[in-house]
Parts: sequence; C-alpha cells; structure tokens
Amino acid sequence: MPIDFLTATERERLNRFPEPIPDEDLQVFFTLSDRDMAEVRKQRGAPNQLGFALQLCALRYLGFAPDDLGTTPEAAVTFVAQQVGVSPAAIAVYGGRIHTRTTHLQQAQAYLGFCLALPLDIAALTTWLVERALEHDKPTFLFQLACDKLRRDQMVRPGITRLERLVATAREQAHAETYRRLTPLLTPAQHVWFDNLLVPEPSLGRTRLAWLRQEAVSHAASQILMTIERIRFLVDAGVPHWTLTDLTPNRVKWLAQVGWRAPPQQFQRMPPVRRYPMLLAVVHQALHHHTDIVVELADQCLWASYTDARQELEEFRKTSARATNDTLVLFQALGQVLLDTAVNDTAVRAVSFARVPEAVLRVAVEETAGLIRPRPDAAIDFFGKRYSYFRQFVPAWLQTLTFHAQDPAEPVLRAVDVIRTLDGAPTPRPVPKEAPLAIVTDPWRPYIREPGGALSRRYYALCTLWQLRSALRAGDIWVAHSRR
Repeated sequence: MPIDFLTATERERLNRFPEPIPDEDLQVFFTLSDRDMAEVRKQRGAPNQLGFALQLCALRYLGFAPDDLGTTPEAAVTFVAQQVGVSPAAIAVYGGRIHTRTTHLQQAQAYLGFCLALPLDIAALTTWLVERALEHDKPTFLFQLACDKLRRDQMVRPGITRLERLVATAREQAHAETYRRLTPLLTPAQHVWFDNLLVPEPSLGRTRLAWLRQEAVSHAASQILMTIERIRFLVDAGVPHWTLTDLTPNRVKWLAQVGWRAPPQQFQRMPPVRRYPMLLAVVHQALHHHTDIVVELADQCLWASYTDARQELEEFRKTSARATNDTLVLFQALGQVLLDTAVNDTAVRAVSFARVPEAVLRVAVEETAGLIRPRPDAAIDFFGKRYSYFRQFVPAWLQTLTFHAQDPAEPVLRAVDVIRTLDGAPTPRPVPKEAPLAIVTDPWRPYIREPGGALSRRYYALCTLWQLRSALRAGDIWVAHSRR
C-alpha cells in the first residue's frame, strides 16, 4: 500500500494557507478578541505583533503555522493588520530570526492550549483513524479527517510525511480488522470457493467471477433467465445467509466497488487479508445487484408488452373502421324499418330482408361480434397473446424471488402463491376456485372467466403479474435481497 500518496503540489498546498481564504473563515478564525489583542501587545514592534497575531490565527485555523508567513493571502494579512493597527507591509520583515518565529509559535500554542502530539496521542489517533478507514478508504480523505481531529483536539499537526504514514498504517489495520470481523464467514472451505471463482471454467469460457459480473443487456426473456441463473448460483452458495453487519455499509460498498472492477489477476496478486473480504463483498453485492436488475427487467418486459398490446389495439381500430361504417349503414336501414309505423308487425321480417338480405345480415352480425370491445378497453386480450412469451421466464422468476408485504394476507401475494403452485405442478391444473379475486380490476373482469365459468389460467396469471408489478412500483410489496 503506498505511503507517499500526496503529490508535490498537494504537499505544497497543505503546508500553507488556502488561497483565497473564504470571508466567513476570516470572520471566524482571524478576528482578534480583546484577550487576543492583549497577548499581541506583549510583543515588541509592529512586525513581531503582526507575525505573532498571524501565527495565532493560523494555529486556530489550520492547526499549525506555516514556516513562511509571507505566503499568507493578502486579504488575511490586511484584515489582521487593521485590527492590530500596523501596516500590512510589516509582515515582510517578520521572522528574520528563526528563534523569534519559534518562540512566538510556542507562546501561541501555550495561549490557545495547543500541544504537540505525544506517542500515546498518535496511538489514539491511529485507532480512531482505523474506525474511519473502515468507513472510507480514500487516503486523502482520511488525511483531512486526521488534520481536522488534531485541530479539534488542540494538537499541533505533525509533518505531512508522518501523517501519510499514519494514514497508511490505519488503512492496513483496517484491512486486517475487516478480515478479522469476517473470519466466521471466511472459513477454509470458503477460501477454496472464492479461489475457484478466479479459475477459468471451460463451460463458461471465462472465470465464474467474470460471469457473475456480466450484466443483462435487454429485457428479453433470455436475458432475464441469464440473470436468474446468476441469482440461483449465489443462493445455492448460501450468500443470502451471509451476515455482514459487523462491517459498516460504506466499507462493504467500497470493497464491492473496487472488487467489481478488478480483474481476476489482480485478485490473485492480493494478500489473503484483502482478497477474501473483497471477493466476499463483490459476491454479496452481486446478489443484491442482480436481484434489483431481474425485477427491473421483468417490469420493463411487462410494460413493453403492454405498450405493444395498446399499439396493436390502435391498429385494430384503424383496420376495423371501414367494417364498422358498413355495419352501421346496414343497421341503420334495419332501424328505419323497425321505426316505420307504416310497416305492419307481421311484415317487419319480410321488409327487413328485402332491404338487407338475410345472408348479408348474418355475416354482419358475425363481424359485429368481433368489433365489440369491453368497457373500459385496456387491450387485455391483445396483452394476453404474449402469455406464451412470459411463460419462458415467469415461472423461474417467481420461484427464485421472495416477495414480502406489510400484510401477509396481501391478495397479490396469495395470488402469486397460487401461480407458483400451478407452475410447480407436474401436470396442468386449473386455477382453484378459492384463488383470490380481489386483484381482478374492471379491465380484467371480462376476460378472467372462461365460457364454462372456470377461471382462465392465462388471464389470471397475467392479472397477477400486472398487479404485482404495480405493487412493487408502489412499494406495497418488496423483494428480499433487493436494495431498490
């Protein structure tokens, strides 16, 4: 692990004042109180008073005082000089003697209650940093956290190199602590299983890890089945039972993010203390990720199919417009006969067939049966044509995922259980009479029963899927191991 993680530019920036200093920081850290001014007045001469005042403000603001106060931003020098009542130019001749700067710094430290970090303080800071490293592993961020804590604890910031080594030590200890906390899961058998993930499998043409990291590229049934296969592999390995509560979510997320991008060769070069926790986090993340993906893909597939069904309905309406017009003309003629009081009741049929031949009327009645649509018309019958396509993945999808709701008796969940049972039966079975019908809304009602009165398995299954989709989107039902 690199110790010198800061660039030369970053080192230079961290050893001086920021440029510019925000106005709010000037007001908070560079405003001198009456007590501060009394301490400043103890110094002799304008340069010493201004230099001491700037060291005082720097220590309070940065946790240390830069060696060269000549790099102090002009706005800060002017702001402090006005309070002291001296010329800002006095800073140019301050500190000709190193002893003077050192003495002033020691006086400022004693006045503000700052002290140098002792070995016990460094040990305590290291322990504190390890806990932070278990949440955030970025070295520059940990460096800044250490500087902030030292300033809050009123300890003078050590040199940058020393702090870099401190951060590197904390990160190494964080990896060791991660491994220790995961020891119950990282058994020798698990080590073998994780190592096998890095070995190319001829049947896959790649490593199992690369296979797990591959994502679906569309909501096609084949892609959904591919994702389900990955979830089942992880479930069979017992991943749902892994408990990672001893690690912070940020630590698990960071391990998974780094490991998700790392090639197998990089894993093989890692020491076990880093390799196995990272692989464990990647695999654990893969279960959640693919579960989220497979739910989203099914949602997209259902919606795309429903959109196609609506489009097919519109095309049907366009193609049937001419037949509808011809039928209306025909029935208008029949209506005129029925409403004509000059035509005797006994002569209605004869006059009607004279105007509209019986054969033409029979054809028109048959065509009309195909033109009549239910109210409301939600293209359910066109949607039902996709049932065989959904059957390619829905049984495996329902069997693989575990759904939960606030109310265990939720009708949609009970309907899902009915569909699962029917899909798992060795021979085709009808939908049982006791299947919950509360899920059937008005658009589905005209299709849910077959001519004999039995429940249609096709439309009951599709209705269940549609209501499940709505409940998932609303959050009334959720999926185990899904973050979304």
